[in-house]
Amino acid sequence: MDIFQAYEVLGLQYGASPSLVKSTYHRLCRDLHPDTPGTTESDHERYLQVVSAYELILKSGMPASAAVIRGRVIGRPVMSTPKTGGRVLGKSSASVHPGTSASIADRRKFEKQMQQSRDERRIREAEALKKRQKELAKQREKERQILNEIRMIRLAHIIHETLAEDMKKKEG
Repeated sequence: MDIFQAYEVLGLQYGASPSLVKSTYHRLCRDLHPDTPGTTESDHERYLQVVSAYELILKSGMPASAAVIRGRVIGRPVMSTPKTGGRVLGKSSASVHPGTSASIADRRKFEKQMQQSRDERRIREAEALKKRQKELAKQREKERQILNEIRMIRLAHIIHETLAEDMKKKEG
C-alpha cells in the first residue's frame, strides 16, 4: 500500500489535514472495531486496513500542503528562525510550505493516478454496458420470435374455427 492508497482507505483525498485524518481514523475504528456489537468479519478486515493506512500516513508524514497548521508541520516549526537560518529539519523552509514543487508534484502524481483509475473504471463500465445491451438485444429477438409463433398459432386456430363453421353451414 502506498500513501495515496492509504488516504483512499480512509476515504480522504491526498493532502487532507492531520486533524481530519485523525478524526476519520478514530471514527472508522469506533465503527469497525471487532469488539463493536454487530460488526462482521469483513468489518474486521476493513478495520485492519484502516489501522495499516493510518500508520503508513503517520510514518510517512503528512504532505506538506496539508500538514501546515498554525505555523507547524506535524509539531515542528515551519517558520525560519535565526538559529536554523531558514532551514527546518535539514530542508529549506520553501520545501515545507504549501505550493512548493514537492507538494505540487505529489498532488499532480496523485491526481494522475486518480484520473487513470477513473478512466479504467469508465472503460470497464462501458464494456459492461455494451455487453448488457447485446444480451438485451438477443433477449428481445427471442421474445419477438415467441410472439410471432403465438400469432401464427392464433391465426391457425381462427382459420380452423372458420373452416369448421363453413363445413357446418354446408352440411346444415
